[in-house]
Amino acid sequence: MIEFQQKLIGDKGRNQAFYEALKRVVKKGSTVSDIGSGTGFLSFLAAKLGARECHLYESETPMLLLSKKIAKDSGVKGCSFYETYSTEMMNPVKTDIVVSETLGNFAYEEHIIEVMNDAKRFLKKGGVVIPQKLTYFVAPVLSARVFDEINVWNEVGYGVNFSKIKEVACSSMYVKTVKGDEVMGDGVVWDEVDFRVKNKSVRSGSGSFKIAKDAKIYGFVLWWDCELVPGVKISTSPFAKATHWEQIFLPLKKPIVAKKGETVSVEIKSDTRYSVGVDVRWGVRK
Repeated sequence: MIEFQQKLIGDKGRNQAFYEALKRVVKKGSTVSDIGSGTGFLSFLAAKLGARECHLYESETPMLLLSKKIAKDSGVKGCSFYETYSTEMMNPVKTDIVVSETLGNFAYEEHIIEVMNDAKRFLKKGGVVIPQKLTYFVAPVLSARVFDEINVWNEVGYGVNFSKIKEVACSSMYVKTVKGDEVMGDGVVWDEVDFRVKNKSVRSGSGSFKIAKDAKIYGFVLWWDCELVPGVKISTSPFAKATHWEQIFLPLKKPIVAKKGETVSVEIKSDTRYSVGVDVRWGVRK
């Protein structure tokens, strides 16, 4: 838990982006709901920017206790702490602003869609949610490096046949650092979410790529751009400055050779309903 929070708090770009977003919407006397509050950092920023009340919802008892101590040590007042999942909160206090940083490497893996759908219960009429929009990109991966890092099963030796587990391994998604020069093109949009309205937990989309020159494709990389408020964005693009988030690699069971002029398409489906957890599937056509 602490290691995870260290990654968050150690990400200066993330911290600055949320500070700028809050600075644009918090007014003197504003009220804030912080869902999945963790250390309480976002609420404490809001309080220092003039918020009168901050309501922090955090299910992890040790983290909630630590956030209370941080508030005291930082001279932050007006905070109310709730040891619960926000979705289990009955009759929540309605506030001017709802903020939730429940973004995963695979953006939806921490149930941000479900969290933000439910968060409307916490918001006053005309209130503001942070984040507001998310755009998801996909592009082919041309680097054998990324593929080889997960495809170790042929190299084990000792007369043990790992072909069956290799099939499973190449059907799983991975958190990887993918570099811009390992990607074909600038990516295309396969999904978009507007957190200001209700969204479906089952998402599907596709991307098509016209091959400009002969290439070997080892899989596909996913990254997202998240608009916290207009003009303030966080990106996990392999072409952007690195964050504590990484990219998602969707491998192919076998690399494909694509010839100049051909079109390669990928279809992606994700299901993050609470009853499911996280289920991501993809298929490729050439």
